[in-house]
Amino acid sequence: MPEGDVYYAEPGQIQAGVRQIDQISALVRDIARDFLSEVNAVSDWPGRDDEFAREVLPKEKEERETASSTISSIEEAVVEIANGTHDNLRNIIGTQDGALDAIANSRVRDGRGRH
Repeated sequence: MPEGDVYYAEPGQIQAGVRQIDQISALVRDIARDFLSEVNAVSDWPGRDDEFAREVLPKEKEERETASSTISSIEEAVVEIANGTHDNLRNIIGTQDGALDAIANSRVRDGRGRH
């Protein structure tokens, strides 16, 4: 790897990382979906209208909503990390392609690089 103030990136390694982030993102989506499904499946455990239910349901509902909101936020964060990494990779490849094109055009203009 170059030292100093040099723009350096290895798109192949970043692409491998992007694939891993995509897998993690898909896994988090599945976990969030399963979690929310399970949380909602047990929402009636305290009952519906007896004394215990009236006592427990408000707090249980609040905790269920907080847990659902938290897992949704985690899912969103992981997906946005994946999206940002994709954008970064496109930027790196575009920058490298632009630099290579500029070098090639410079050689042609100067008459160098022809064999």
